[in-house]
Amino acid sequence: MEDESGVKIIDNPTAKEMRAWLPIVRVVGSVAGVAAKFGFRREAMTNLQRTADQFLTSAHILEFPDRFNGAFARQGWIATGSFSLDAMRKAVALHDEGKLEEAEEAILEWFTEDKIRLFAITRAYRFHMAKLRNAQLEEALRLYLEGRYIAAVPLILIACDGFASDVSGISPFEKNADLSCFDSITGHHTSLPALMKLFVQGVRRSTDEELSIPKRHGILHGRSLGYANRVVCAKAWLLMVALVDWAIDKSSEAARMEERERKENTSWRNAMDQYSRLLEDKKKIGEFRPIEASGPLSGPYEPDSAEHAAQEFLEGWSARNFGRMAKYAVNLTKKPLKAMAGEIRDMTECVVLETCEVIAIRHSTVARCDMRVRIQATVRAKSVVGEFNVILFRNNAEGDIAMPTDQDCTWSVQQRIIYDVMHERFAEEA
Repeated sequence: MEDESGVKIIDNPTAKEMRAWLPIVRVVGSVAGVAAKFGFRREAMTNLQRTADQFLTSAHILEFPDRFNGAFARQGWIATGSFSLDAMRKAVALHDEGKLEEAEEAILEWFTEDKIRLFAITRAYRFHMAKLRNAQLEEALRLYLEGRYIAAVPLILIACDGFASDVSGISPFEKNADLSCFDSITGHHTSLPALMKLFVQGVRRSTDEELSIPKRHGILHGRSLGYANRVVCAKAWLLMVALVDWAIDKSSEAARMEERERKENTSWRNAMDQYSRLLEDKKKIGEFRPIEASGPLSGPYEPDSAEHAAQEFLEGWSARNFGRMAKYAVNLTKKPLKAMAGEIRDMTECVVLETCEVIAIRHSTVARCDMRVRIQATVRAKSVVGEFNVILFRNNAEGDIAMPTDQDCTWSVQQRIIYDVMHERFAEEA
């Protein structure tokens, strides 16, 4: 699917620039290979040739977002910055073989609990004006996993509407809403804007006909009743993923446009480094498998580990060392450490942690760790004993959920554990 100008995603400035470097990289790789054979700085030349070969080998994937959109955008599936390259490649290959049902199933397989939580829920958190939207999305995820699509789909669409309105000040479902974004896969005319055109199609009469597209107006106005199926629900989740990617791209759009004006071309080495990081991130996310372990925390742990952050936060709480807690608490607004410590002191004023034992640890994604802890505390002179959930996220220096190759990252504990103990919201039985 193309816009009227015929401009494709591969024509985005970043992709276009990388393609422009291909002839140069081919020459560099060839020269480096010859130089290495003659012993000229053999190790350096060999490394340079290897880097050039990797760049050339992976460059063909630049075309996959366009191929994916061309094959599936009319059916309500689009490429986004987060959507798996492997899933796109597999789906396109099956589509080209005429195996349309198998191609759609390859897309649907991507929508697992962990991927939805990471890309549609966790990464959206910093944009919420109303923090209850996180709970709304978690409830929608539970309904989706239980196959209760009749309740999940409207909830996701409502969350999408509110989320995009928080980011842009206008509902994405309004006529002529601008969802484009400079130098963005998701914000390209053939991706999110094209998807939204399908979702806002008008519905004039009530019908039980089974849908394959989550038509927002028909569903939320009670006219399109045949939406309760896995495909429609997954496409609603795709919209949420796309909106989160769009919001992240939009937040840096002005800076990227200024940078583009200031410097038309980056060095080929920087381009290769950036692209290599993207490939490495996708590879590590794809290869990641949940890691589970039993408590208690004994340490010592690596300073940049989730276990170390949890241990410091919980021991700081027990010792009422609020500065120690603040260092490892979620701090999206980047308050000064002293101010954060004061905020935590106020939170824990009526909650005294007496004992805490970690029972189980689960790394569910590359950036999330869940711990089950047995806590004994005193809340307003009342003894509270039970098991609670402690949630940690890995954030990069900008405060976003960290990707595997991000540097200067920290694990942070959600302060929700304090309120859970205060209100006796115990962990559910596994």
